[in-house]
This record gives sequence, structure tokens and C-alpha cells, in this order.
Amino acid sequence: MTRRTARSQPIPPAEVEYLNSLEINALIPRVSALYKAGWALQAIGDCLDPRRPKSTVRSWVVKAAEVESPEVVDAPIVPSPKHKTTPEGYQKRRPTSPGIQEDTFDEIRSLAPLARSYRAKMTQTSSAAVANRRLTDICTKLHENGVGIRELAEAAGVTYRAMYKRIKL
Repeated sequence: MTRRTARSQPIPPAEVEYLNSLEINALIPRVSALYKAGWALQAIGDCLDPRRPKSTVRSWVVKAAEVESPEVVDAPIVPSPKHKTTPEGYQKRRPTSPGIQEDTFDEIRSLAPLARSYRAKMTQTSSAAVANRRLTDICTKLHENGVGIRELAEAAGVTYRAMYKRIKL
């Protein structure tokens, strides 16, 4: 069974009221049913009184098969969340990266080793300082146009954190 999570959607008020009226033996299977219907663990935990952490809700979902569920005749149908989907399926939160063109990729690859040797006390006209400034300009412009930090870091052969500092500072 493919499960898609309902991101940033609160549990409906009627369901919240129903959940908070249940005893623990009836609550655990109901929480499991909500989770299987697509509700996020955080949303389920937040609606309970007292509020429960995601780890507790997750343990209930895992445990649900072991607990005997009492017959509840008036139990409402588990509501399904509204998924942010298209006919093709799940929509990504982040837009797709436009990518790095071949010539720009090669330039980043060649500037990176020289830029790594740059130190603050070097003169601004040194080859390392020029390479550092040029690499920062290229990466900043690409990031503003939608290229991800991870993709830029891989092109330069550095860590994500190093590229993040170069772009954000």
C-alpha cells in the first residue's frame, strides 16, 4: 500500500473531538487507521489532549496490530486528507533544478581547487582571491536561478556546508 502524507493539514475538528473521547485501547487502532489514511504523525499527536510526540504516535501505529480493538458501532469513518497531487502523483515541494550547463560546470570544477587555497590576508589581485570571488559569483547566481546547494557542492567537489557558507555569507 502506497501511503502519501497530508502535509500541514490539521485533523478535522469532529475527528479531534472523537479521538479525545476514546479510551487508550480504542484510541490506538483509531490512530493507526488515521495514519494509514494518510494523516501525518505530527498532526495526530498535536490534536490529542494532552499533546503526544510523534514518537509516541508512531509506537501506537506499530503496536496497533497487537491491541484488540473493541467494537465501536458509532465510530465515524476515518477521514481522508486532501493530498496535494496531480494525476501523475505526488507533487514535490521544491521545484526541479534547471541544472548546471557544461561550460559553467567545467569552470566551477577548475576554479574550486584554486579558490580553496584562498586566505583572507592574501592580496585581492592574487590568483586565489580572484578565483574565490569568481566562484562565489557563479555559485550565487546559479543558486538564485534555482540550482540547489547540493548540486553546486558536488560540482565544486566540496561539502554541502562549505557551499552553503559560500552562498549565504
